[in-house]
Formats: sequence, C-alpha cells, structure tokens
Amino acid sequence: MIYPLSVEDQLWDLCVVGTGPVGMALAMEFERLGRDVLVLESGGTEINPALAEASHAEIVSPQNHCPMELAVCRALGGTSWTWGGRCVPYDDIDWMPRDYVADAHWPIGHDEIRSWYKGASEYMLCGSASFAIPYKQELTHGLRFDCLERWSSEQKLILHHRPRLLGSERIKLSLNSTVTNLNLSADEQRLESLTVSVAGATRTVRARQIVLAMGGVETTRLMLHAQQSWPRSFGGVGGPLGHYYMGHLSGKIARIHFNKSVDFEDLDFTRDPSGSYRRRRLTLTAETQLKHNLLNTAFWADNPRFYDPSHRSFALSSIYLALAFRPIGKRLTSEAIRQEQIGPGSDSLAAHFRNVILGAPRGAKDLYKILRDRFLIKPKKPLFLVPHPDGQYLLTYHAEQIPDFESRIGIGREVDSFGVPRAVIDRHLSQQDIQSVIDSHDVLDEALQSNGLGRLEYLYAREALPEQVRTGSVDGFHQVGTTRMGVDPARSVVDLNLKVHGVENLYVASSSVFPTSGQANSTYLAVAFALRLADRLNA
Repeated sequence: MIYPLSVEDQLWDLCVVGTGPVGMALAMEFERLGRDVLVLESGGTEINPALAEASHAEIVSPQNHCPMELAVCRALGGTSWTWGGRCVPYDDIDWMPRDYVADAHWPIGHDEIRSWYKGASEYMLCGSASFAIPYKQELTHGLRFDCLERWSSEQKLILHHRPRLLGSERIKLSLNSTVTNLNLSADEQRLESLTVSVAGATRTVRARQIVLAMGGVETTRLMLHAQQSWPRSFGGVGGPLGHYYMGHLSGKIARIHFNKSVDFEDLDFTRDPSGSYRRRRLTLTAETQLKHNLLNTAFWADNPRFYDPSHRSFALSSIYLALAFRPIGKRLTSEAIRQEQIGPGSDSLAAHFRNVILGAPRGAKDLYKILRDRFLIKPKKPLFLVPHPDGQYLLTYHAEQIPDFESRIGIGREVDSFGVPRAVIDRHLSQQDIQSVIDSHDVLDEALQSNGLGRLEYLYAREALPEQVRTGSVDGFHQVGTTRMGVDPARSVVDLNLKVHGVENLYVASSSVFPTSGQANSTYLAVAFALRLADRLNA
C-alpha cells in the first residue's frame, strides 16, 4: 500500500531502500514471512525521465561505461523497467580460489546460496531453477553445450508484481522518497536514521534494521557520502568501499561456423514446461579454465549486426529501420539495446532500403515470425535469431572481469538535485581481462573442431583483437564489487550475511557485494542473496 511519510514517524522494524528486482523481492519475501516493512522508492509508479538527472555520473572512460541515466531507473520497479530479463546463476568455478585471479575470495561456498535459486526463479518469473539440459552428444576437450540462460516471462517484472506491492497491507510503499544521507550514531556502530527528501521536504526515517537495495552504484555513492561525515565508517576513507568495481566484457570478435549436425533449435530460444524461454550457452569446463588460466566466459550464436547492411537480410534491415526511427524504436526495446543495434550512424539507410526491396516478399515470412513471437504471443520471445542456411553466426561473448582495487567508484564535488555528491566512475580493464577473452576464443575454437561441431573465424586481424575487445566492452549495467563481501573489514564492506562491518543494523542487498563478477548477469544471484538475507533477518 502507498504510505505517506509523516514529519514525526514511527520506529520501523524493517526498512528497505529501493524497489528494483532485488528490493521488490525483499519486500515480498518479508510479506510472505508475515513481517511489516517500509519500502522507500525515489520515483513514482511510472518512469519520470526528469528524475534521471539525479543519477548522472562523471564517467572517466566513457568508451567502456554507459551513462548512468541508462543504467539506473528511479521508479517503482527500478531497473526491472529496462533490463532484458536474462537470468543466469554463477558457476561453481566462480566460488573457487584461483591462483591467477587475485582478490577473488568468497566467504561462503556455492552450496550455501544454491538452495535459494528456487525462490529467486519464482520471483524472477523464469521457470525452473535448473540451468542445464544434457546435449545430444557427449562433448570432449573441455566444451560444454548444456548450460542455460533463462528469461523472465514478463521482462518488466514490476508489471507482474505491482498489484501485490500496491495492495499489500504489510508492504508500506513511500514513493518519491529519496534517501540523501545515512545518519550513524556517535560511535559509528549503529545507523540511527535515514534522511529522506519527500516532495522538497526533509523527513527522518528510523528503523531497527535497514537494507540498502538501490543498485551497486547508487548504494556505494550514498555510503561514500555518509563516510564524509563519519570518516572511520565502512572501512574508513581509502578502504575497500567503492573499490574493486567490476562488470563484464562483452562483444563480438569472431564468427562461428556450425556444422550441419548442429540443429538450429540448439541455438535458438525454446520454451520450458512453465512457458518461460531458455537458451543454451557454449562454455568451457572448470578444469579447462584452470588449465589455461582463463576467466569465466560464456558464448552464444547471434545475428549479424543490424546496422551493417552487408547481411542482406530483409528482416534485419526492416528491424534496423524501425529501431533507427526513435519514436518507434524506443517502444520496441530499451534505449541501451536500441543504441547498440543502430550502431554509429545512418549513412547506410539506402543499403537497408535496398535489402528490404530486394528481400520482399520472401523475407516477409521471417519478419512476420519475429513480430509474432515478440509482440503477439505471451510470454514474448526475449530476442530472436534469424536462421542462416550455412550455419554461420556472429559469436557473442560475455566474460568475467577480475577484481582490481584501482577500478572504482568515488564521489566528486558536483551534487545532484537532492544535494548528494555525484558518482565518479573509473572502470579499469586490465590486460588480463582482455587477453583472457582472446584465449577463451582460441580454446573454444579448438574444442569445437575437436568435437566436430564447427569452427571460429575472427572478424579482425590477430594484432587488432585486443583493441577490439577493449573498445567493445561497454558495461555499467552489472555493478559488482564496490561493497564486497568478506571476513576482513580492512578488505571488505559487508560480512557473509550482508551486514556492513561494524554497523549492527545496516545491510546491503546488491550485486555490489559480490567479490567476483563471473560470466553471469548479476541480478539473479543478487535476488537469491536477498531471499537469504530476509530469512536471516526474520530469524
């Protein structure tokens, strides 16, 4: 239910800040456990573009980090309005110590969190918590083709969960309520209150237990702001808070040529018994990664770049033209994906129109199927893959980034409209990050050929690959590492139960607590950790 904060408010038992996928799962889990919870959300029930100003950040290297206005959404539901819906758990190797990955130490093992995947799948609407299906043939040389990614049946999760959030008697939603500071006790061992801006007025919120679920960058920014007043808090100035910032390296540097024995269904999205979509990923076994000192990386077959008319596809050129016209394109997909697909410019419009003219009417059948699956059938197909008669596709990679103390989020002198210092984001890509992407492709190529499945063909000269990986790896959507989990307060911000070291009633529920980034998109695991946290706070 909507709850208006009063000037002199009560002492709440539980308070959650943020209503993105993690925050809304926390709120609903507390409701399920029979607990009342106050939930603070900076935005309203719908997206207000004017609020994006408050998330603007200084990006030191814009070539490898998206604008925060695209990565953050201030509205009930948070980034569930704009994310793609992809759900992927971490792999066993992500939790293992690896001598070639420094500062990659988890204080718990995979089995400790695996039991929460079922609940995460339910809240994320992605079907089963099983993320593997046996492949039709036994594979060797470290190749796996049984790993799955799952997709939410409603990509805008808030549209499914909003009636429950708004109708619950136990979930008290305070909208348009922006937390602007954390107020610690004199000894800095307890969070006494939150300063909240509501319609231009200031309110003070007190709670016995407070969970920050605002996303990695926003949570880190707020804690760094509070650290200015309490410099010994959160590991102290110059400590781990804000450091070890990670995302993922992703892009396309190769084309994959599958043999005829590979069925198109093995590459495309399929439906599981629940109706949710899933897709296979090509990965390498833990043993192979350890043998070659590789960072965890996943691969999948993808369409040619929409903006490159050399694909000569009626369907792809038709979709490109729709995306390039912004009033239509923004209704078809998120702005981040739209910009990625329309590419650097529109000087190839004539060639795309030529593809459409020459491809009609034969290509209209493919286009109809794409539009039907994306817009007419529920749940809609999350993405699409156009079959290639010769089994040739671009190969997308999604790779781990190592923890690096110098890769960080700080705060600057400029403040937002609420008076909170803006984030300064300096994401570093190391030579190890980049080389591992290339080495992983080499090992994958050898494994594909050894298993008779296909081969890779690089899109660029060998000497150009490192720069292509560096310039193509834009992230900012997966915000990992800046409030990392650990046992040593000098090297981590939260403990194994997500409680901030030294502060008895403050918790962080975010992918920013992960000590490593893995190959997986981070939201699914963050929700699993949130459910585990709710269980512990309830106990």
